[in-house]
Amino acid sequence: MVGEARRRTVALRRAARIAAVWLTLVWAAAAFAAAPPAAADAALRPPGEVVREVEQGAVDVGGWFVRERGPWCRFLLGGGATLAAGGAVLWLWSRVMHGKRRREARSWKREVLLRLVPPAIVFLMLSSCFFFFQPLAASLPRRFGDFDMRLFYAAATLIAAWCALDAVAVFDVRLRRFARRNDNSLDDLTVGMVGAALRIAVAVACLFFIGQNIFALDITALLAGAGVIGLAVALAAKETLSNLFGTLVILADAPFRLGDRIRAGEIDGIVLGVGMRSTRILTEDESVCTVPNSLFAGTTVRRSSRRGFLKHGIDLALTYGTSPAGIALARKILHEILDDFHGPDDPEHKPHVFFAGFAESSLTIRVIVWLKAESFAEEETQLDELNSAILRRFAEAGLEFAYPTITIAPRQANPPPATALAGRLPRTPLGAASPQTPGRVG
Repeated sequence: MVGEARRRTVALRRAARIAAVWLTLVWAAAAFAAAPPAAADAALRPPGEVVREVEQGAVDVGGWFVRERGPWCRFLLGGGATLAAGGAVLWLWSRVMHGKRRREARSWKREVLLRLVPPAIVFLMLSSCFFFFQPLAASLPRRFGDFDMRLFYAAATLIAAWCALDAVAVFDVRLRRFARRNDNSLDDLTVGMVGAALRIAVAVACLFFIGQNIFALDITALLAGAGVIGLAVALAAKETLSNLFGTLVILADAPFRLGDRIRAGEIDGIVLGVGMRSTRILTEDESVCTVPNSLFAGTTVRRSSRRGFLKHGIDLALTYGTSPAGIALARKILHEILDDFHGPDDPEHKPHVFFAGFAESSLTIRVIVWLKAESFAEEETQLDELNSAILRRFAEAGLEFAYPTITIAPRQANPPPATALAGRLPRTPLGAASPQTPGRVG
């Protein structure tokens, strides 16, 4: 509810800003058009003549305001009433739409209406103010009338761009919801980049349309100058271009998605977001690292788990006195703990429990489990619960954990004489010379 109220407040502020800017421009243009144009050689004339001309211009402007006080009053009253009525309609519309049942909040039609109705109301307010200003515009020179019309068209174009950006926002929200499903290969990273590209395209198209079609600017010359400037910027910002190329590699090759746990170089963590220049990664110590995208184009990226799952490995060391039945019991207990831990297991992420081998001081059982967590805080909570359950169940079953041990055999200080060892000599193999027994003649 707080978010909806904030959205409503932002819409009202946009409407007020557009109306205020338009009225300010109209007022300034009217004052400029009513004043007589200054001569080109004003700097060459005597100061007294220039002062008299300025005073005469001020008198003319004041007289114009006096003559047109009726249209001015109608314009101010009509414009004020329009702004008040438009604000009231926006407020009433937001209250009606936000007061409906909660289940309609996911309807795309409702999202489109919430996004597109405020720009439409602002356009009606702008048209009404323009209509009330026409009697004043008729009393001004023709060049001002043309300028006023261009301002109106430019404001209408900006409102149309506002509608287009809102439509892109609705498309972005719906596409992100679709990307969160598991029955497609679309991810939030691609959706975010597509949304950013569409917003940039709308903004560039709006600026070009206003400049070339409304104010008749020479866009070709601007593009030529922009090309030269762009070449200079490209030579001075090679690292930035390298990062942009890395962004394209991430989009094309898709080595990871948002929420995946990756390792690139010395960075190991969860991908929080990918921008045009860098990628934000949350590490295990809850630090956010900003990694240039060029790193991913020139290094090996290891993805250990995808979004919603954090891979974790555990090595359990049992004593060498554990019997094969004890190993089997340990594996059974671990499966009872790990299977469907915190929810049903995904077919691709079932826990693995196996007898890994013989260590120097223990029999090793290895466990590979994918915890159903999206953050390291959730992983820590689940690991605490998991380890506590393993310790309790193994203690109840009488299974002992091993620790590194060393067996030391002391060396005898006085070894027995050779005659005492004669009777314990090893049996001579067939065909070998027999050792002679003391006291016997060979």
